[in-house]
Amino acid sequence: MDNPLTNRSALPLAHHRVFQSSDVDEAREFVARIFCPHELSPLGRGGRLDACHHSALVHRHASINYVQYGAAVRIEPGYLREFFLLQIPLRGGASVRCGGQSVESHPLLASVPSPTDPLSMVWAEDSPQLIVKFDRRALWQRLESLLQAPLRQALVFDLAVDLSGAAAGGLAALVGYLRSTLEHGQGFSGHETLAEQAENHLLSSLLLSLPHNYSAALAGASGRVASGSGGVLPRTVKRAQEILRAHVELPISLDELCTLTGASARSLQQGFARHTGCSPMAWLRELRLDHARAQLQRAAGPGAGDGCQVRVATVAANCGFFHLGHFAAHYRRRFGESPSQTAAGAIANPGPTRLFLQEPVRMQSLPSAALPEVAVPARASHRGDRQAA
Repeated sequence: MDNPLTNRSALPLAHHRVFQSSDVDEAREFVARIFCPHELSPLGRGGRLDACHHSALVHRHASINYVQYGAAVRIEPGYLREFFLLQIPLRGGASVRCGGQSVESHPLLASVPSPTDPLSMVWAEDSPQLIVKFDRRALWQRLESLLQAPLRQALVFDLAVDLSGAAAGGLAALVGYLRSTLEHGQGFSGHETLAEQAENHLLSSLLLSLPHNYSAALAGASGRVASGSGGVLPRTVKRAQEILRAHVELPISLDELCTLTGASARSLQQGFARHTGCSPMAWLRELRLDHARAQLQRAAGPGAGDGCQVRVATVAANCGFFHLGHFAAHYRRRFGESPSQTAAGAIANPGPTRLFLQEPVRMQSLPSAALPEVAVPARASHRGDRQAA
């Protein structure tokens, strides 16, 4: 099966040129503006750099890029941090290593490096690539929407993507359609709704077509929705979540939660398991971790010094964690870094951040039986990272 993306003569996205140069430093600088800072080193002797980069946004959270260097080059981005990439060689090939995975890519074997693993690449001579850039937060939000549950660890794709398979081949065809649309005329300009729908379809197709560490859970979620067991939350589960959201700082047991909702422990546990994939107390722990991360990020800054641990301990207590060691262990598992790293603003390996929760309600200690009726404000909306200009 041929790759439909390679059967063209003109340079892709030629009307969306970012730069063209034979200077290494200039190439590095311009590519970094769209992607991220990186090391770029030509390999071999006599190899003339013929670099260019074309880039077009699909809507807000995904872009399609054409990148060539002409000469063989080594590229060392390290952690991508804020985005995923789907990299498709149009000819030639590349050696790609991301974390513990590696692949020798070619036009029928693409690569999907994940932002939480360090990336290192060697592109062979005359090996241009079509690269789709996906905003990390937007992709996580889309996955959480499909799962109807928060992510509990970073999303990591299998690095190698066989484009000759039916599922990945369909994704490649979609990328080809978007490329053609963006190449001709005004693309999606003036068609905001169509652009948004196309981008959402692209995000969903990536998650549903390619293997990753949430693929099994995603298949299970799809099965639950198809059988009618997903969908709208039962009244008791919704009520329990309202109580937990409004009183995240207070100690509360499952028995107390049952008393406040009027549900049995069995029905509450079954309802949470069916609709959130975890128990009520595990859901509360993830809720508290989200609040803690939001507070630490707001307070993050250089020069935290010895006050950093004091701040971490205070935030942990404010969010219902009274054992600092357990808090730190759960936090690292969830976000891929320690609470003190977040507090100091030193994020080297970002994990998923779910900020769908309202601000924590600061309250004095109350007996759980006295918890009042609460009204839950609307979920805060995410804003995806803007692509660098």
